[in-house]
Parts: sequence; structure tokens; C-alpha cells
Amino acid sequence: MTLRTALRVAACLGATALLTACASMRHESALESRSGVELYEQLFASCHGVDGRGDGPMAPHIKIHVSDLTRLAFHDGGEFPAEDVRLVIDGRSDRRMHGPRDMPVWGWQLYDAKETDDVKARARTNAIIAKLVDYLQSIQRL
Repeated sequence: MTLRTALRVAACLGATALLTACASMRHESALESRSGVELYEQLFASCHGVDGRGDGPMAPHIKIHVSDLTRLAFHDGGEFPAEDVRLVIDGRSDRRMHGPRDMPVWGWQLYDAKETDDVKARARTNAIIAKLVDYLQSIQRL
């Protein structure tokens, strides 16, 4: 299998996983009631692994190294970069110096496109992302 074919397969698998996750997430109250760990398991574990160390089942199929999310504070001088993490999850920061963005932009995926101007929908999305950020902070290893 060529690298190009492998990348297409990975993209298809990732898109399928994303669509499956999004289809199951459309019910807002179900998302809002989930804990940070449950959201992490649903949205991140396939790539970043159950423990957040970058060793999920999809990691070998992604063309760039999958980050170890337990070492974010370590790489930021011992302080967890909560706002940077929030910006990456919701899509406002894409870390272009590391190449193209392979990670889904969850901020846009967590609510219907027709609600993009809805202040309440954005607040719900921000609350969900906050749970993810809090969970990621809780798993840091220095």
C-alpha cells in the first residue's frame, strides 16, 4: 500500500469515526450530561489513547505524530496551557508550524451548523470543551 493510499484510508476511517461520533452527539442534553472523561473517551481516545499518551488505535494511521496529552504541562514549563488547549480543540488555533491539521475541530462539530450564530449553542459548546480541558489538565504527568 502506498503512503498516499494509506493516508486516504486513514482519512476515510477518521471521517467515518467523526461522522459516527457526530451522529450520536446531536442530542445536546446527552453531551452536556457527559463527564470530561466520557467526552474524552468518545472524541479523543481513538487517536490519543485511553490514557492520553498518543497511542490510540488510529495513531499509526495518522501521518503526523499523535501528541501525548499527558505531557502538555511538562512541555509548557510545568504549567498546563489551558487556553491554548481550548483554542486547539475548538479550532481557533491549528499549530500550522506542525503541518496540516489532522485533528477534528470539535468546536464546530459539537453543534449543528445552522446554530453557528446561536449564542446559547456556542455557550453549550464552550461548556463541553471546558469539561475536556479540565479532564486533560487532570491527567498531566510532569
